[in-house]
Amino acid sequence: MVALAVVSDGSRDSLFEAVGWMALAFVKFLVTPATAVAAGVNPVWAFVYSAAGAAIGLVALQPVARALFRWWSKRRRERGSRTFTLGRRRLVGIKLKFGLLGIAAIAGVIGVPVAGLVAFKYFGHQRRTLPTLIAAYVLWSAILTLLATSAFA
Repeated sequence: MVALAVVSDGSRDSLFEAVGWMALAFVKFLVTPATAVAAGVNPVWAFVYSAAGAAIGLVALQPVARALFRWWSKRRRERGSRTFTLGRRRLVGIKLKFGLLGIAAIAGVIGVPVAGLVAFKYFGHQRRTLPTLIAAYVLWSAILTLLATSAFA
């Protein structure tokens, strides 16, 4: 796991600051690297915080998503709800058209919770789902941190 109390620019970052950046990365991934760099966080640590926040968030989200989907399926069966709604058809169309790699490619834009839920719903049975999403967020984090570093340099 990432060392949460780190030395950055000669000052000691607090545990709360690191956890805060990682929590922000889970909730609003797209803006976290730029916000961290603009706030004066060393770009290397901005990358680490955003990548680790997304990875930890995905690992925590996976069992929650499984339980949520199980509960929702049971609830739908009990109520006799329709299986295929317009929204569900759209999601299945995206799944068939783009697959897991398509979801991973746009993951940085749609955010960790949304990408995680969609990927775990339709690709949760595949062993490569979690590693693929984590790799995508590490790549997105590197790109966004580089863009933020060059913009604020």
